[in-house]
Amino acid sequence: MTIRRRELLLGVPAVGAATLLAGYGRAGARAPGPGPTGQLELYSWWTDGPEQNGLLALLTEFKGRAPLLSCYNGARSSRAAGRPQAELERRLAAGDPPDTFQCHAGAELAELVAPGRLADLDQLYRRQGWAEQFPAALLPQLRSGDSYYCVPVDIHRANVLWSSPAVLERAGADPAPVSIAALLENLRRVARTGLVPLAVGGSWCRKHLLETVLLAEVGPEGWAALWSGEGWGAPRVAAALRDFRDLLALSNLADPAMLGWEDATALVGGGRAGYQVMGDWAEGFLRGTLGLRPRVGFEWAAVPGTAGVFQYLSDAFALPAGARHREAALAWLAECGSLDGQVAFNGAKGAIPARLDLPEQTRALFGPYARWSLDEWRGGRIVGSLTHGVVAPTAWNARIDTALADFLAHRDPGRFQAALVTAAGPATRP
Repeated sequence: MTIRRRELLLGVPAVGAATLLAGYGRAGARAPGPGPTGQLELYSWWTDGPEQNGLLALLTEFKGRAPLLSCYNGARSSRAAGRPQAELERRLAAGDPPDTFQCHAGAELAELVAPGRLADLDQLYRRQGWAEQFPAALLPQLRSGDSYYCVPVDIHRANVLWSSPAVLERAGADPAPVSIAALLENLRRVARTGLVPLAVGGSWCRKHLLETVLLAEVGPEGWAALWSGEGWGAPRVAAALRDFRDLLALSNLADPAMLGWEDATALVGGGRAGYQVMGDWAEGFLRGTLGLRPRVGFEWAAVPGTAGVFQYLSDAFALPAGARHREAALAWLAECGSLDGQVAFNGAKGAIPARLDLPEQTRALFGPYARWSLDEWRGGRIVGSLTHGVVAPTAWNARIDTALADFLAHRDPGRFQAALVTAAGPATRP
């Protein structure tokens, strides 16, 4: 590899976070050799923190294979700033796509394919042998019909419970409760210390908490049934919504300053909150940004009730049908799916490779959380995330958002369940 792999895996970025992607084409990593030349516009909302570090690490690795190619991130433009996904949608609709762009595997991908916006990647998949290197459970989420349309660059786990060892020791609380009922009891113990029991960010963070509580109650089979439109009126869903209400009552939700997931993670990392339910990008923040030692400054476990179930999301890159620099984009996609590219990216970002063929000596370089997650990914029951684009199309997601916003105002689980039943009507089924 062209990057310092060990340093990346230990959380030290090879390229400073302030480095602009526009300068990528002027930095040499390997001696010039074969590869595409000219320019490549990729489009990614990874523009800050560990996410940007991961993208920069992947670009550094790519530089060794395409030393004469200049890359830039179109999402850094002033027009895209603050709303990169909306600007991407505008460009796709206008027939002005970037050469390649970030998306999520699953339902989100399927919606992009439907209007004919994407080129298939079947030849690339055959050439790279990816159908044998990505998990069988993931492959359908990379396809639409019989063709592949995106390349996964990482796997994140959504159903993770993060905790502060210092806070839990003070409260006499457990870092790995076995059920939501046990979690609620532990949250009450933290509340008695005067600290925040459960840190919850705003916006989508609340839906993220909701989906993990639903999964804990209905199980993987029930979860799959929900996304076929069935089971929303069931008693188990009612029980999950009551649990969700009770969890929010023990959170910092009333704090108007709590805007992002990072704010909530900082409460846990700073010893001001006991727990947080968040995807494992929180690990990159706790370890990389806050400088905390795993198992010392922070702990983790599967969300109570979901042990053995890996609720995943996968960031991926796709090829627009009208890409101006198609060969350069295909070279980038080959890098995204390569073993070296995935190790470089995920070592810096804090996720894990989607590939199953990670050599043991390379796996050993990852930190404690990533090694745990790799084992869980290989051995657990895999289910998709709602919040992060895997299981439900945009229209259905939007109706769930509306029902959730209403619930946050009235806190009536019965009314919330009725709204979710309506949201799952035939017109919104995938």
